[in-house]
Amino acid sequence: MKQLVMKKAGLAVLIAAGVLTASAEDFSRIQALEQKMAEMNAEINALKGAQSDLSMLEKTTDKLSLGGYGEIHANFTESGNDLLDIHRFVIYAGYEFNEWIHLNSETELEHASTDEEYLLIEQLYTDFALSDAFSIRAGRILAPLGIVNQHHEPPLFNGVERPNVEKYIIPSTWSLDGIGIFGSPLSWLTYEVYGVGSLDDTGFTAKEGIRKGRMKGRPGINDAALTGRVDIFPTLSEKQDLRFGISGFYGGTNNKNKGGTNGNDSNNTFSMVSADFEYDVSRLHFRGVVAHGCNSDTDELTPGVGEEIFGWYLETGISALPEHCKTGKFKEADLIPFVRYERYDTQSELSGGASSSGEYDRTDVTVGVNFLLTPNFVVKADAQFVSNELSGSDDTTKYNFGMGWIFN
Repeated sequence: MKQLVMKKAGLAVLIAAGVLTASAEDFSRIQALEQKMAEMNAEINALKGAQSDLSMLEKTTDKLSLGGYGEIHANFTESGNDLLDIHRFVIYAGYEFNEWIHLNSETELEHASTDEEYLLIEQLYTDFALSDAFSIRAGRILAPLGIVNQHHEPPLFNGVERPNVEKYIIPSTWSLDGIGIFGSPLSWLTYEVYGVGSLDDTGFTAKEGIRKGRMKGRPGINDAALTGRVDIFPTLSEKQDLRFGISGFYGGTNNKNKGGTNGNDSNNTFSMVSADFEYDVSRLHFRGVVAHGCNSDTDELTPGVGEEIFGWYLETGISALPEHCKTGKFKEADLIPFVRYERYDTQSELSGGASSSGEYDRTDVTVGVNFLLTPNFVVKADAQFVSNELSGSDDTTKYNFGMGWIFN
C-alpha cells in the first residue's frame, strides 16, 4: 500500500503527510524541483500537440497542389492599334481527398482587369477515379473540341496568339458545366463524354460565330447539350509519336445566364464535329484541326449569323536548337521555328442559300519562333499575314511578341 501511495503522490506531498521525513530546507528544494518538473512536462505535452498539428498540416499540404500559367503580349498592326497586354494570369488549385476523389480548379484574370467578366472560374470539377476504364467527372470542364481548348498553356502551342480557327470556329476557352464519364479502356484509346449546359444564341454573330454565345456565369440549362471526344494513340516507333482525335457537340441554344429562355422565338440547335491530330517524328512537329458547325434554324437569330461555320489549319515546326547548345543555363532549352496556315469562315453557308460578301471568309498565315528557355517558360515572336475573300490579296500584317509560363 505504501509503495502505491508513493507512486501516485509527489515527494513533497508524502513529506507533508508524514509518510517521509525531511528537513525544512530539503522540503523547499523538493517542492521547487517538482514544480520545475511539472512545467517541463507541460512543455513536453505542448510540443507533442504542436508536432501532431504539424503532422496534420503536412498531410494536408501533401494533398494540396498549387500552380498556374500566364502570358504577356505586345501586338503591333499596320493600323497603329498597338498595345501591351497582360493577356491572362491563371491560378490552379487541386486537392486529393483520397486516392480516388480529386478536385481541380483554374481561376483566370484576363487583360489585368475585372471588367467584362474577365475574372472567372475557368475550370472547377471533381474526378471520381473508379478505374482506368471508367471514371466520373462533375463540375465546370473545358469543351473537349480541338487541341488548344483543353491544352492552352503558352508553352504548349506555337505563336503568341492562339490559332484563330480555335477562336472563331471552336471558341476557346470554352467552359461547360455538367457531368460525364471518361477513361482509358485500352493503352491506345481514351474517351470522355459529358452532359452539359449549352449556348445562348443571342450572342451569335456573323463575325465571331458562336463565340459570344458561351455562358460563363450561372449557365441556364433550358436546352442542354452533349459533348465528347475519342483519342487514338497508334503505336509507331520510339522516334514517332502520333495522336488522332475526333470530337463533337450537339445542343439547343435557347438559354440565358441565370436560367430560363433567352427570348429568341426559335428552336435552333447547334452541332459541331471536329477532328485533330498531333504527329512528332524526330525533330519535326505537325498538328492540325478541322471543324464544322451547323445551326439548324437561323431565321430568328441575329442577321448574318452563319447557318454553317467551317475552319481548318495545318502547322509544322522543328526543334532547331543543336544538342551541343543545350548546356549550362540552356540545358533544357529548345528553339522551334514554325509556320501555320489557317482558313476559316463564320458564314460558310447562310440561311436560304444566300451569298456572303466574303468578309468573314478569312485566311491567316503565321510565321514565327518559340524559344523555350525551359519546358515551362517560353519567349515568342511571329508575323501574321491576314486576308479575306472580300479584300482579296490585300493582306494585313500583324507583328506579335510575348512570353508565357506554367508553374507548379
